[in-house]
Amino acid sequence: MDEIVLTMAGLADLAASLTVRQLRRAVRPVQEIVKRSDLRELTREGHSDLKARGALALKRRLPEADVPHLEALARRADAR
Repeated sequence: MDEIVLTMAGLADLAASLTVRQLRRAVRPVQEIVKRSDLRELTREGHSDLKARGALALKRRLPEADVPHLEALARRADAR
């Protein structure tokens, strides 16, 4: 799947799971993170984690994405 789609889905899933209070607590240590010497590696790991979270979120929301549309409809009708 496209890297941008996975990243954005991961961000959306993360944002949906955070409360305002949790978001404020998460933003405070940003200044400390920016000063780290391993920022590039940390950024890569964070991006990878966001893509993985996005893939899981999309799979949760669109479980039949790999199944042809008519087959998915037939399965739903059969399940009813």
